[in-house]
Amino acid sequence: MKKILSLACAFVLTMTVLAGCSSSPNSSAQESSNSKESSLTSDVSDTGSETAGTGTRTVSTIKGDIVVPESPQRVVVNWYVGDAISAGLNVVGYYCWAQETMPYYDTLMASTSIENWEPEDVMQLEPDLIITYSEDDFDKFSKVAPVLVIPEQDITSLERVKIIGEATGHTEQANAAVKTFEDKLAAAKESLNVDSFNGKTFSIMEDWGASGEWSGIGYETGSRGGTLLYKYLEFQWPEKLTQLIEESGQGRGTLSYEVAHEYFGDYIIWFRQEGKESDYAKTDIWQSIPAVAENRLIEIPGEYQGLFYYDDATSLSAQLDFMLEKLLPLAK
Repeated sequence: MKKILSLACAFVLTMTVLAGCSSSPNSSAQESSNSKESSLTSDVSDTGSETAGTGTRTVSTIKGDIVVPESPQRVVVNWYVGDAISAGLNVVGYYCWAQETMPYYDTLMASTSIENWEPEDVMQLEPDLIITYSEDDFDKFSKVAPVLVIPEQDITSLERVKIIGEATGHTEQANAAVKTFEDKLAAAKESLNVDSFNGKTFSIMEDWGASGEWSGIGYETGSRGGTLLYKYLEFQWPEKLTQLIEESGQGRGTLSYEVAHEYFGDYIIWFRQEGKESDYAKTDIWQSIPAVAENRLIEIPGEYQGLFYYDDATSLSAQLDFMLEKLLPLAK
């Protein structure tokens, strides 16, 4: 899985249509963050009125000012594929994992999966814009097409799709995707505001097997629905897991079979792997875990890993639908 890129600076996006006219910039409102994540103000400023026929706009990014199509027609993207689709962009090529339960799987299948993230492969798709999280990609692909670099750290997933929408002339579509999720989220929080869940802890876990290079019980706080669960629904980690995360500085990792039970919360989101049974779930210690014994367990089948893989607005909306269906029957 892609490593999260560590970037210290914020991404500020400014659009200027190349038309020779200007106006005073207007800053957008700052979006608030979860207490576990730092907040970022994304200033989106329109410093000119659009002029028909110009065909381009200037976008100020972490890599400096770049000129992009006013309305890109052929977009290539890697990790932010869900954001690009949420913003209504025409994605002609993607470099990422795909699975049928992703809410935009059919859209992905209508485009091209890029086998190698290299200029030669990307060039064949004749993109007019490349969207990426990695600064390294700027120099790597800048001769192929304009490269829009959006750092992942210090920015929320909802801010990200808005930035992409502003940069590509798809503000309306991006805002609509965000509003769909935010409306669902408000209703979900009201439904889940019951004694069964208030003040309770949740853990996202997966069995990676008893041996091997990557073994033990994996815990997650970002991917596999972590963004939805902890940031937006505002559920909490178990205390011992919180201590581990704070001490290690890592939001994901593995625990040995012998100690994993100490890190399970009041509720368990238990991810299954496709085509594999869990060895840990066959142990006596598994049956003794309170959340298991008292049926506070939500199992995610292996074929639904794709649904919980990304944290774009469209994926978050679909994840929320799935989680509500599983959580509400557990409410008392």
